[in-house]
Amino acid sequence: MSRCVLLIRIGILAAALSVQGVVAHAAPLDAQVKAAYLINFTRYIVWPSTAGHMLCLVSADEVADWLERNQGKSGLPVRRLLEPAEVEGCTVLFLGRDSTQTRNWLSAARDRAILTVSEQGGFLQKGGVINLIPQGNTLRFEVNLDSAVRAKLQFSSRLLALAAHVEGGGQ
Repeated sequence: MSRCVLLIRIGILAAALSVQGVVAHAAPLDAQVKAAYLINFTRYIVWPSTAGHMLCLVSADEVADWLERNQGKSGLPVRRLLEPAEVEGCTVLFLGRDSTQTRNWLSAARDRAILTVSEQGGFLQKGGVINLIPQGNTLRFEVNLDSAVRAKLQFSSRLLALAAHVEGGGQ
């Protein structure tokens, strides 16, 4: 493993652990780690043009709660969505494990510069960009580069090096 990849992994882990200390009693570690991933994704992905980011969450109340309580630290506004038609203005769309109508959400995000992230099995095959996957006691992620290209998103090679799995050629 290269030193650069190791340093990025340590950085993401440190960010996740540092946010844990901020509100350790208020939200489960799982929600804090997912929130840290969402925040860090915005730092290693380039959008075609954006004045800022908007984190939009569906069926992920614990993650949304943590992000809202710590909005001052992340600087990223948060919106909870109920209907796919509400994705306007979102740059990151996180579909929680229990969210329904995944294909409708992905359809609403199609042809928009929205990073779609979930923790559902088969999310990449449905057209999602990033799927969070548990591996042992850690949380990793996998990437669908073809979906990223359709969303006009450019991934840092550093971020791709951290992925547990990358599919598609991004062509």
